[in-house]
Amino acid sequence: MTTSNPIVFQILTEDLGMSESETLIYLKNNTLNLSSYWHTITDDIVIAIANNYASLTTIDLWGCESITDATVIALAEGCVGLTTILLSNCHITDAAVIAIAENCAELTSIRLDGCDNITDSAVIALAEGCAGLSLIHLDNCDNITDATVIAIAEMCAGLTGIGLGGDTNITDAAVITIAKNCMGLLWIGLHGCSNITDAAVIALAENCEYLEEIICYRTEVSNAIGYQLIQELGTRPKPPPLEEGWWMDDGLGPSCKGMMN
Repeated sequence: MTTSNPIVFQILTEDLGMSESETLIYLKNNTLNLSSYWHTITDDIVIAIANNYASLTTIDLWGCESITDATVIALAEGCVGLTTILLSNCHITDAAVIAIAENCAELTSIRLDGCDNITDSAVIALAEGCAGLSLIHLDNCDNITDATVIAIAEMCAGLTGIGLGGDTNITDAAVITIAKNCMGLLWIGLHGCSNITDAAVIALAENCEYLEEIICYRTEVSNAIGYQLIQELGTRPKPPPLEEGWWMDDGLGPSCKGMMN
């Protein structure tokens, strides 16, 4: 078998025990799913991969609890073309997220759910550095507040999905800002956000015409108003698709470039 990256091929097959066929598929597509190897993954292994895999665009480290900031920093610095990184339930801190923000401008999707050491300053930096972000999971990030969500809404207008479940510091104000800025939003997770009320759901329903799902159990959303609007989302007609990159900055700030015919 031949591969354009024999060093990473050797790491994956010999150090992790990944099959040769699976490894070749990943290398061909510049992706890596290492979540099923969570029990054997170490910083040294992933750092070695990062140092030899500059073309990597997608990596899944979900549940790899041995991973530290050192790994994520190495990935951010060595694989600057990353578009997707999954770090759910990894024990990382702000330093790792800031490294992504400073190096991976092409990032579109990130999972940080369960990373409870992450704070506002790191995710705000992410919003500033990765304007093309379309999907972010921040569920059960206890230190995240409205400031983070407002920054994402204002700097990443192309957002299509955001998970905030269990983030009890989030209020209606943050969700209303998303509703007013992210017109292409498809779904939002607000379950367990105890400060969320009908006001947030009303704003989302009025402003986000493409919205398909609002998850908001264990909130202050009422059956009579909020849940009624949520039920109507699935049946109401959707407008024509937004033009790709409608939100991109053309020198005057993010603005709608119109709909596709």
